[in-house]
Amino acid sequence: MTVAQTEYDNELKARRDAEAEFTRLRVLVSGQAARLTTLSGDVKRQELREQLARQLHDNLKGLEHDISKTRVERDLILAEVEEIAAAKRFVMVSE
Repeated sequence: MTVAQTEYDNELKARRDAEAEFTRLRVLVSGQAARLTTLSGDVKRQELREQLARQLHDNLKGLEHDISKTRVERDLILAEVEEIAAAKRFVMVSE
């Protein structure tokens, strides 16, 4: 009976050791999963920041283009107004 008890105790100890190792590994895997989730979130936030930066850059380029176009239109209108004013002065002087 002593031999059987010793074998049983050894198997029980081995089972408890295996269960403890399994629990330890499960905790490690859980920690790694949490870190991967955090990294994944960081990567997604970084990608979103880069996308927003590209959109802002594109919007800024569009606005700069619109401003340049508006300035050209303004300059043309001012030139036309100056032409009309000069023509009026010429007409007034001629009369």
